[in-house]
Amino acid sequence: MKIKEICFVVTSPFAVNGFLINHLAELSKFYKVTLCTNLNIYPLSPKFDISNIVIINVPIERKISFCKDLTAWWFLFKIFRNSQFLSVHSFTPKAGLLGMSAAFLARVPNRIHTFTGQIWIRKSGFFRTILKRCDWLIAKFATLLFADSKSQIKFLLNEHICKSSHINLIGAGSIAGVDLQRFFPSQLIKRKVRQELLSDPNDCVFIFVGRLNEEKGIFDLFEAFGKLYENYIKAALWIVGPDEEEIAVKINNIFPELYKRAKWIGATHTPELYMAAADVLILPSHREGFGNVIIEAAACNLPTIAYRIDGVIDAVLDGETGFLLDFGDIQGLSVKMETMLNDVELRLRMGHLARVRASSEFSSEMLTQEWVKFYENFK
Repeated sequence: MKIKEICFVVTSPFAVNGFLINHLAELSKFYKVTLCTNLNIYPLSPKFDISNIVIINVPIERKISFCKDLTAWWFLFKIFRNSQFLSVHSFTPKAGLLGMSAAFLARVPNRIHTFTGQIWIRKSGFFRTILKRCDWLIAKFATLLFADSKSQIKFLLNEHICKSSHINLIGAGSIAGVDLQRFFPSQLIKRKVRQELLSDPNDCVFIFVGRLNEEKGIFDLFEAFGKLYENYIKAALWIVGPDEEEIAVKINNIFPELYKRAKWIGATHTPELYMAAADVLILPSHREGFGNVIIEAAACNLPTIAYRIDGVIDAVLDGETGFLLDFGDIQGLSVKMETMLNDVELRLRMGHLARVRASSEFSSEMLTQEWVKFYENFK
């Protein structure tokens, strides 16, 4: 019997590394899996077992560029037209628009897109209208939609992007879930990493993990940390993730003293080591589909301080596994950071509850099996 072929389209390998490694590896046991992504943007993780997966380098750019986008679209269309894919599944906005439209014209029978947050949510005017229309087009070209949180589905329905019969959720939310064999608390790791970073073992370490850009609230974070650091020298800040917009240079220009105080880890394939060595996750993001980094940190016994936005409200139980602040409340961020710094018992209790919830509701192993069940229904 001929093996079924399925294809995934993702703009950057960064998203593949963060969300899809376990799922694609498991699906490759049952299907011929093809992954289309831009390998020039970011490398695939060495932990990614690609032995049974076909990797195609497609020049999809994150930023809008008509000529480059048209080239990437034609590249995808030829791939889909010359293959016999049972389905094409896209993630991230640009991959969604190019992938779903190309798959539609290539007559791929099952066209699936997973929404991971809307880039237009904080925009206004003409730009918002265009970006919103792009999501609407993705929904029209797709035969089925997923979102990675209940609150995001509610938002998409309220904005008339799709109908309730057209969109669903896998498991309790999140794309990847959390790998509990990879993300876990460890005093040994904590001591070792802090020694390597020359960080005081008694510091309260606040950690940011993610792509460095304005929409992740990195400037809000430094402003809040600055208010805290004025009075507490035991407050430490670690920044983990790829710098896409020369954020470090901008931070150095605006907050030179805080820039020197922060530990700039950069891009890494092992964020779990730094999470295990930290105390509190800070995520003042302006938009999120779910905020998978929150449950990864939770699995390491870390509570989270974040803005109360769609997606994040599904990942953090306010007052139980962390604190949620109104969007843009920088003073509130600083106050809650001070609370966490001074109340060790509180942050340990919240961290424990966060791990219990991550383990029971967002296990990656459980979520991967949900993906396998989903694809078993395809004919």
